[in-house]
Amino acid sequence: MQQFKLNIETRENTGRGVARRLRASGKIPASLYGQGKARSITVTAVDFRDLNRDLAGGTAIVELTDEKGETALSLVQSVQRDAIKGSVDHIDFQEVERGHSFNTHVSVHLVGEADCIGVKHDGGVIDHKTHQIDIRCRPSNLPEHVEVDVSNLAVGDAIHIRDLAALEGVEFLGEPAQVLVSCQPPTVATAAEEEAEAEAAAVAADEVPASKVKADDESDADEK
Repeated sequence: MQQFKLNIETRENTGRGVARRLRASGKIPASLYGQGKARSITVTAVDFRDLNRDLAGGTAIVELTDEKGETALSLVQSVQRDAIKGSVDHIDFQEVERGHSFNTHVSVHLVGEADCIGVKHDGGVIDHKTHQIDIRCRPSNLPEHVEVDVSNLAVGDAIHIRDLAALEGVEFLGEPAQVLVSCQPPTVATAAEEEAEAEAAAVAADEVPASKVKADDESDADEK
């Protein structure tokens, strides 16, 4: 289990104006949910940027410490960004308890793509259908992500939730038959290529010089 630390400050005032001023001062408004209550907090934009870089898209426990030295274990539940600037507007943290199980989701990482037999020998295409899966575990058993080895996938094969290797203390939620990844035949690519060729042929036909069309018409008339 990976664990990171982040300093927070309690936020008494809320509202758009307050949030706007916080962002202008280099802070990000956030909320901490858990234990049947919600708490308004702030984090510095620099600290969260560093944390986000360290997380690198994975899932990990983040220990939050406020100005009084009180701590809480949490997960980054969601991040709201400005659609134009890309800057972080708001963060939701989910509080978790030591020794208690909780539900969350983790990323599905594919490994062995370069060695996939269906791709190497039959021109198949890897179709990564499920990018995140729901799990239940204790904080100490939280995996950063779930790895799925696709090297032995042949064309037409698929890996489901039920096929995942067991992880200590981790329960995979969702339907056991849910497909995580499959190796599809190259029919989609072939159809796209045929369509492109047909469009190119149609364009070429439209670009035949008028004189050539006229000559062909006259030739047909002479034959008659």
